[in-house]
Amino acid sequence: MVALGLSGCGGEDEPAAARGTATAEAVPEITFQVTGDPEETRVYKDLAESYKRDTGRTVKIDEVPERDVHLAKLTTGFSAGQAPEVFLLNYRYLGGFADKGVVEPAGPRLDKSNAFAREDFYPIPMAAFEYQGELQCVPQNASSLAVYYNKDLFERAGVAEPGDSWTYEQFTTAADKLTTGETYGVGIDLSTIRAAPWVWAAGGELVDDPVNPTKFLFDTPEGRRGLEHVVALRANGWSPTADEADSKAIDERFLEGSLGMFLSSRRDVPMLRTITGFEWDVAPFPTDVEPASVLHSDGFCIAKGEHADAAWLWVEYALGKAGQQVLAASGRSVPSLKAVAESPAFLDPSEPPANSKVFVDALSQMHQLPVTANWSEVEGRTDDILGELYYGRIELDEALDRLAKETDGQF
Repeated sequence: MVALGLSGCGGEDEPAAARGTATAEAVPEITFQVTGDPEETRVYKDLAESYKRDTGRTVKIDEVPERDVHLAKLTTGFSAGQAPEVFLLNYRYLGGFADKGVVEPAGPRLDKSNAFAREDFYPIPMAAFEYQGELQCVPQNASSLAVYYNKDLFERAGVAEPGDSWTYEQFTTAADKLTTGETYGVGIDLSTIRAAPWVWAAGGELVDDPVNPTKFLFDTPEGRRGLEHVVALRANGWSPTADEADSKAIDERFLEGSLGMFLSSRRDVPMLRTITGFEWDVAPFPTDVEPASVLHSDGFCIAKGEHADAAWLWVEYALGKAGQQVLAASGRSVPSLKAVAESPAFLDPSEPPANSKVFVDALSQMHQLPVTANWSEVEGRTDDILGELYYGRIELDEALDRLAKETDGQF
């Protein structure tokens, strides 16, 4: 663990790894803190075992099931000088840690690395992990919001399966036909990151300035159109009610075969691969005025401290070609490394979903959420309001008014 607190953690000395990496015989054991359910985190144990076999070095995997607990544990760990040497972090929450100076910037090490170069990665996730102009973490994945669907239910309802693209009208027609007395057509847990692509697809922008935002742009013609489109899924009875969603999660409903479609990122694939009762696949996010998608990406971040060199060796291994092939095999990640994402290691159609190319194609129309010091707090408030809107507890005008009052100027 890193013996470093939040205060006094910045420094002007050149990073040790920029002067030379740690020698194999001197590399200490490091801790890698991750979050996710057992299906998701198992791959990191496999990766650590592979690292041990290939290098003789040891990485302890610290699993934290809940995201909020993961973030809280990181915060208290840094405050107490007991943070993990490496931690998995979604780019949306980078700003809060980078702003405190506890993250060892990855840029200088990456530029001197023999394992990979900046241009080996997709540019969108790389840009997402920059803070104040400097690359902070190395992206593990380049996922996006997509539509998982039950092929058997589509066939039973006489609905054509989606192609490489489909419109909002085709998507909602499918949702309507898939909704019966026994099944719902579609499920979504509406949140900020789930709402954003609806706004972009409607031709709008999420915030007034993507680099230095001061307010959301939901209260614009395009923003309203996007929100109206997603809220219509519940208003028309195509998705579970609030009580039903509370009693049984959206992904559980899909697993049991009572939900025709649900929207999520790549992270659900390990769980979905346990399905034996029906066939399923994935489709792109539906197009409205224009195609759009939202970046879902986690990065390997290094804590500032005495073991940063050893931590970087783990990052190089895990996010190099061999490591990303292990991650790709789990199904959980869309590799950020181009050579792996565009290879059979990820695109193999014999492993569901057969249409994994959807995630690679989405990179050309992808947007990211802002990275700011207070994004986590703003997102939390916004998620709550959007949830109330989706389930009909408040009307759109009230939601927009509350969003403005609770988030304007708070980024």
